[in-house]
Amino acid sequence: MIKRYLTLPNFLMLIVFFMCAMLSVKAVFADEDKHEHEHAGHHDEEVAHIDEDMASLNAISTAIVSSGDISKTITLYGDVTLSPEHTSHVTARFAGRITRVYVEYGDTVKKGQVLASIESNSSLQTYNVTAPLSGSVIAKHANAGEVVSEQTLFTITDTSTLWAELKVFPSQASLIKAKQTVILQSDDMQTRSVISQLLPNTSGEPFRIARVKFKNPDDDWFPGLLVSAQTLVDKREVNVRVPLSALQQYENKTVVFIKEGGVYKSQPVELGLQDNQFVEVLSGLNAGQQIVTENSYLIKADIEKDGAEHSH
Repeated sequence: MIKRYLTLPNFLMLIVFFMCAMLSVKAVFADEDKHEHEHAGHHDEEVAHIDEDMASLNAISTAIVSSGDISKTITLYGDVTLSPEHTSHVTARFAGRITRVYVEYGDTVKKGQVLASIESNSSLQTYNVTAPLSGSVIAKHANAGEVVSEQTLFTITDTSTLWAELKVFPSQASLIKAKQTVILQSDDMQTRSVISQLLPNTSGEPFRIARVKFKNPDDDWFPGLLVSAQTLVDKREVNVRVPLSALQQYENKTVVFIKEGGVYKSQPVELGLQDNQFVEVLSGLNAGQQIVTENSYLIKADIEKDGAEHSH
């Protein structure tokens, strides 16, 4: 029966059918290989395509990488005190009886303003006690009719200048020097000054006192206020630095995201010195490149999402 139907025409048709089937299978595998290659190539790129409008809408900010200073600081803590040279304890020049008092506790006075009148015991003449400086009356021990001699009648202080007294513990002592810059902070207030003096602590506790004189023109600061102080102990210029906000952890590496046109891609970096705002980049990045400095986590999320979609 087989010999009867396997004629030459049928045999040739069978060969043609078999060859076509093989070509189809080869084409299918070639197409799958191409797709896998394209998918792998796309994943290796690890890029995000975000246009300017979308970047602006999501507050994705960029900056040009440059050189700059890295500052090392130490945080000290303490409180605000009155300025000794801006505080005066007012006494009577001559013993006598107070005939009149013109100010009260808490009043603000001007330099030369009359505070009280006193009748001298020796001359029986009345003389005035005046303010030696402008400021606030923070203590009053004078009342009309009292007899006075050497005691303090008024204490006046000018709070337009104050001091911060900061504790310097043994582990910090070798790094803290006079003239170093400090940024004092209390709640949302901040001011810049320098360490004026380093004094021993007379209480016997194991720390020194760093005294910082600062201006208080708006009278926002006051004695007893607790403060922290970022104290600059070292500063050096580095060739490449980036803000800390630019850093992300991606695939177990520290990266920044470089912007080239509308394309963002991850770039692993090796880091060096660091302060509270910036970090030195030792390798992986050059000055002049544009990087994402704010909301870089959105770029990371976009790349991870794209990679997840292509893995299925």
